[in-house]
Amino acid sequence: MTTHLTTLKQKTHAFNAEIYALYLSYRDARVKWYVRLLLAVAVGYAISPIDLVPDLVPVFGFLDDVVAVTLGIGFSYQLLSKLVLDQARIQAYETLSGVASGSSTAYKIIGYVWMLVATVVAILTYKMLFLA
Repeated sequence: MTTHLTTLKQKTHAFNAEIYALYLSYRDARVKWYVRLLLAVAVGYAISPIDLVPDLVPVFGFLDDVVAVTLGIGFSYQLLSKLVLDQARIQAYETLSGVASGSSTAYKIIGYVWMLVATVVAILTYKMLFLA
């Protein structure tokens, strides 16, 4: 069980490093404008609440998100210079390796804030429903 958990943690760290490397590549001055635009559109579409097919449509609602983001990031990988991408990966791994202790504190603070907000919403909902 611990080997599976360790493998999952390593893959998660590698995935985070790849995302951060894409961000660093996006900011590099050697990257062409159309590659930056493609990356921005792919990431923007992923986090945008507006979709080509609404998410309420079973299967196809999420499938269009997956296809659009995968194609956008895949083409971006092909268009990025290998030198730029490799340097960004090295910088991403170095940065994420040094920040691990500080980021866990930030995650805890964010988690506590969300729990506080959820508790306040639950109390207000209870008061509105049962004490009105």
